Amino acid sequence: MTRWRDGQGALGEVILFGVVGAPEKLMYPVLRRIDALLDDEALVGAVWRVLRQRRPQSARRGRPSTPAEVVLRLLVLKHLKGWSYEQLEWEVRGNVVYRYFCRLGGGRVPDAKTLVRLGQLLDGAVLRELFDRVVAQARAHDVTRGRKLRIDTTVVEAAIRYPTDSGLCEDSIRVLSRAMRVVAAAGVSVPVRLRNVRRSVTRRMREIAQAVRLRGEAASAALRRPYRGLLRITGRIVRQAERTVAATREQEPQLREGARRAVARALTTLETMIPRARQVLRQTRARILRRTTTSAGKLVSLFEPYARIIRKGKLHRPTEFGVLVKVQESEGGIVTDIGTVTGTADAPLLVPAVERHVAVFGRAPAVLAVDRGFYSGEGERRAHDLGVHHAVVPKPGYRSAQRIAYEQQRWFRRGRAWRAGGEARIARLKHHFDMARSRYRGEPGMARTIHWAAIANNLTAIAAAGT
Repeated sequence: MTRWRDGQGALGEVILFGVVGAPEKLMYPVLRRIDALLDDEALVGAVWRVLRQRRPQSARRGRPSTPAEVVLRLLVLKHLKGWSYEQLEWEVRGNVVYRYFCRLGGGRVPDAKTLVRLGQLLDGAVLRELFDRVVAQARAHDVTRGRKLRIDTTVVEAAIRYPTDSGLCEDSIRVLSRAMRVVAAAGVSVPVRLRNVRRSVTRRMREIAQAVRLRGEAASAALRRPYRGLLRITGRIVRQAERTVAATREQEPQLREGARRAVARALTTLETMIPRARQVLRQTRARILRRTTTSAGKLVSLFEPYARIIRKGKLHRPTEFGVLVKVQESEGGIVTDIGTVTGTADAPLLVPAVERHVAVFGRAPAVLAVDRGFYSGEGERRAHDLGVHHAVVPKPGYRSAQRIAYEQQRWFRRGRAWRAGGEARIARLKHHFDMARSRYRGEPGMARTIHWAAIANNLTAIAAAGT
């Protein structure tokens, strides 16, 4: 049964808080201010509506669930501190202030597995609703008025290991073989002989690792032989998996109920992974055997297929694997929009960002500051048409004397200096609020990572401005 918040406090809470004193006085000022911000009916109501839809009868039947207010506060605290779900459980269980902040009192703290499931419920549209509501709170508290706007992009890494062709082949073999063994164990008559190829794969991987240590043409020649062996094994496993799927579909109606559920899960894995394994085979043959480094739809992970190869020109990290994220910020340190970007160019993002700012604040910013990657003549003109008074958009490449004089004006130089603060904001999102690398799986998990980081940043900025 879904609850908005807990009812009357227990006697243990009265005794506990009577001994330690008023817990709100033990909070540091920023957390006390965030505590007040979360007493917002719109925020709690959005979580409550999601919890009601968890099961068909969640609103009326079953044991009392974790209250919506507690769920919201637990997840906010997790992302404010950058904790894992296990750390969140441990810290809240043993800390009186955190118990009060999460409205748990002397009650039981949900375990880490329950917290994972609750965190997965707050996804997609509801998380965006929470983010928009926090931005509205920033406006209501006059932390920002939308007079300035700066935009930048950054890479958020996916939760994958460094991708190699041999590693992707090994993953394909492991996942498909495991799923086929599950199908066979459930009673399906598999039309192939399931052999354990782990030793052969390990041997090929060792030979590849030794060949990589060589240099020049010798390395390319030494790599081909073990890679051919690995590709033969991978191709054979993929063909066996395709035959297993066809046979399982025919025999599935004859299985017992319990076995049918296990087989359905294994079939989902096989049907998802077979096309990806085929793509791994194509791109490995192209790169290793034909020396073609570019291939359409290149995969860098079987498990996170949305991850892309992104090069931002960083000396310490020239190549990153994940998604490109746009961060849009106004004065006061408030992130007003955040989201993943499908393309690689920054220039097409300029006008939509200004339009989004107008939608949030009802007016265009007086100052728009971006780096030279966002420049385009058309984009600069459109920004002025939308009402931007000072568009600080440096022009890359050749600049005429007139353009140089334009960019040397005082307002332009001051806007460019303010834009540099966007780098610090992105660093804060990454290193304080855990946006550097997604801990969650899949594209919904990536969206959860970036939106929770922005929500935690905005709550902290509002609280700091009010202390």
